Amino acid sequence: MPAEHYNIGCYLLDRLEECGCAHLFGVPGDYNLRFLDDVMAKEKSTANTASPFKWIGCANELNAAYAAEAYSKVKLHYTNRTNEKQISAILTTFGVGEISALNGIAGAMSERSPVLHIVGGPSTATEARRDIMHHTLGEGQFRDFVKMSEPITCARAVLYEENAREEIDRVLLQMIFHKRPGFVLLPLDVANAPCDPPSTPLEPIAAPVSEAALQQYREAVQGLLANSRHPALLAGYLCDRYGGSALTHTLITKTNLPFAVQIYGKGVLDESLPQFVGSYCGSTSLPSVRQVIEEADMLVTVGAFYHDIGTNFFSQKIDPLRTIAIQPFEVTVGGRRLTGVPMEKALLILTELATAVCAQWPQTIPQHITKGITTPDSDKGPLTAFHFYTELEDNLSPNDILIADIGTTCISASAMVLPHNALFVNQFMWAAIGNALPAALAAQLACPDRRVILLIGDGAAQMTMQEIGTFVRYGLKPILFLVNNDGYVIERIIHGWDEPYNDIQGWDYCQVVTGMTRGRADCKVIETIGDTAEVLKQSGEGNMNKGASSPGKMLFREVMLGRHELPVVTTMKR
Repeated sequence: MPAEHYNIGCYLLDRLEECGCAHLFGVPGDYNLRFLDDVMAKEKSTANTASPFKWIGCANELNAAYAAEAYSKVKLHYTNRTNEKQISAILTTFGVGEISALNGIAGAMSERSPVLHIVGGPSTATEARRDIMHHTLGEGQFRDFVKMSEPITCARAVLYEENAREEIDRVLLQMIFHKRPGFVLLPLDVANAPCDPPSTPLEPIAAPVSEAALQQYREAVQGLLANSRHPALLAGYLCDRYGGSALTHTLITKTNLPFAVQIYGKGVLDESLPQFVGSYCGSTSLPSVRQVIEEADMLVTVGAFYHDIGTNFFSQKIDPLRTIAIQPFEVTVGGRRLTGVPMEKALLILTELATAVCAQWPQTIPQHITKGITTPDSDKGPLTAFHFYTELEDNLSPNDILIADIGTTCISASAMVLPHNALFVNQFMWAAIGNALPAALAAQLACPDRRVILLIGDGAAQMTMQEIGTFVRYGLKPILFLVNNDGYVIERIIHGWDEPYNDIQGWDYCQVVTGMTRGRADCKVIETIGDTAEVLKQSGEGNMNKGASSPGKMLFREVMLGRHELPVVTTMKR
């Protein structure tokens, strides 16, 4: 039963709501059940409001962490304001549930996603007595697992009645500022301890600003602009996380600046803009994209991040002496690093200065790319990866959220050109296979009025497929494409083309999904050219959440491809 008085658990829930967290993902366990009573009370009290709070019970803690990580990405993208109070949260029980979630929390650290990990723990009296409790290592120690979260969170707190309000606020503010996960251990008795509600809203931490560095930045930018005739811009995923997308959009449209996005920054900017030239991934990029980015006499990078997958193993050719590199809290201009210049101020100054000189730039920009995947040579014969991904790209709608699991689906989808206001959710940095299925759950909850399309391989799906039942439990109707190519094809490409360690046991996926959803999903196998297009046309914009042949049902399609079909864009060698 919920508490008769306002307590620390209620305080934590009110702060979560203030920080844009309308859904709490997790799994019940004996150490968090008392707090869950307050969660249910919160859900009931907000049910008829404009922003109801809802508990989302997941199949396991790892899936819940993957979902929470994607939830924060989607919410940050669609608010996209500097210092936006926007986080997500997961609730686990002490020990077994807590550790199960850590892979997903580490992913949030890597991907810059502010996820609060709430762990329901044993009472403070139990800890003081050093009782031998279940879900521990049997040694009377209760802080072993807190230490495990230290390297994968930006702030942590063990809550007591005396410090809970201040510590909750501290952890949340650090998460909002750094866009990283946080951790709180909430003992049973502390959750129920009385306290006062928040008296004032949280005031986000302001990024440090150096007036001297701002002036130096202004002068350095003016120097590069004075000699620039063929500039370009490259955006990465940190642009999105730290609220730079809207300002970067303004810069592009005011100056007619041609731009590309990194493959783990797709959807950061509107790819329907005429200035868009494509996705940049080092040597695997289209020649036209490489020419614009690598030969620019002044390249602006916003939140760009260079790692192995996103650069085709560091094959990018970016000259630092001709680059204005804007990061969340600092800039580097012509190789000179300046701290105390946050992204927002850097973009505002650059827009002001570039607008004054952009008339000297070419009035015609490089040809806008309208299609990223080469059209198949034939529309006859067996279904191939080219047919599937071409039909998918051709039938995306504005406002779609496309989610692709790491592997061949993500690499292929990264070549697509997204329509207006569409978002591509991926996990290129942490690269945990299976994460995309719970991510699709989170995206549909965060944006119930948008069409969510999932792309996941058969190997990845077997890791997290339990969560399909959760879609139906909460009345969600995404489109799920499971690409069945008989094993770990991305691993075959890297090493072991025909080795058994890249094989998996095949499932009858349609039967599995039918069983998990008790027949409340529209399940079919795609083996014919044109079937993918038909599904997307019948469930497209204006027909949101309507099934292709069974209106009102979640759509599941198993796409049958060859065992050795490569991604539609790759230079990786087997």
